Amino acid sequence: MDHHTARRVRDYGGRVGTPSDERTFEVVAWPAERRLVLYVPEIEAATTVVAMSDADAAARSLIADLTGLDAGAIRCDIRLGRRGTGPTP
Repeated sequence: MDHHTARRVRDYGGRVGTPSDERTFEVVAWPAERRLVLYVPEIEAATTVVAMSDADAAARSLIADLTGLDAGAIRCDIRLGRRGTGPTP
């Protein structure tokens, strides 16, 4: 997706993604094959990392690439779980 296309992508709140938007996304993480899978339910996308210390940056990058939001304006609420599970009380 090029820069111009990315800016036209609407985020799930109905606003056009711009650098001034600030959004928090839920990210579900689970181990798989010596890696950590990071799944963002709101955009139905996933990526993997080797270490949990890389999770926030990787999730923000994935979300930014797919929504057109500025990576610096994205917050991630990362929790351990499995895809398809509801929030843990």
